[in-house]
Amino acid sequence: MTTNGNNTPSPTNATEALADNGTLATLRDNASHAYESTRESAASAAARAGEGIEANPLAVLAGGIALGAIIGALIPRSESEQKVLGPLGKRLSATAAAAAVAAREAGKEQLSSAIPDKDAAKDSLRKAFGTVVEAAKDGGKSAATGSISA
Repeated sequence: MTTNGNNTPSPTNATEALADNGTLATLRDNASHAYESTRESAASAAARAGEGIEANPLAVLAGGIALGAIIGALIPRSESEQKVLGPLGKRLSATAAAAAVAAREAGKEQLSSAIPDKDAAKDSLRKAFGTVVEAAKDGGKSAATGSISA
């Protein structure tokens, strides 16, 4: 420290100025409080994350699988991986494509069997209408003759 003309010490650097005003102690307290607050927030976040994992394990599993797939897609394959896994990937791809085609065809068959043929629907309606007409005729005859036929 240096002295000014009144024989009172004058601060020579910022640390001494802060110490003289008690600001250094205040800064230490503020830093300590900020550290404790951050530590408590991190502990609280970890506890909430743990509760979320326990409450939704399947969502966490799905998220982990998706994250792993993304990371795996971003990491380049080595030559040895391509040699070993290349044929397996091609087989899996071909099998998946065949399964998709089979599923599509089965779906088309199910859909076409569920929807009646246009001609078959017309025939069915004709038969039903004919039956109604015959029943009406029989009912009219019975009413005219006064007898009910069984």
